[in-house]
Amino acid sequence: MEINPDIKRKDVEALVKEIMEGDNGQRIRQKALEWKKKAKSAISVGGTSVTNFDKMIKEALRQG
Repeated sequence: MEINPDIKRKDVEALVKEIMEGDNGQRIRQKALEWKKKAKSAISVGGTSVTNFDKMIKEALRQG
């Protein structure tokens, strides 16, 4: 991973502060929680990822 040398400490500080304290940060944190719930649901038994993986395995075994 490469780090852009043009990024300044004050820029990073401002972005972190916005995420931690600002209204936009609240929205970002809320979206992150929503994605966390969706991901957890997808990998749970009966979730979309598990269901699709099962379908793929059954199809591979059927063809194999």
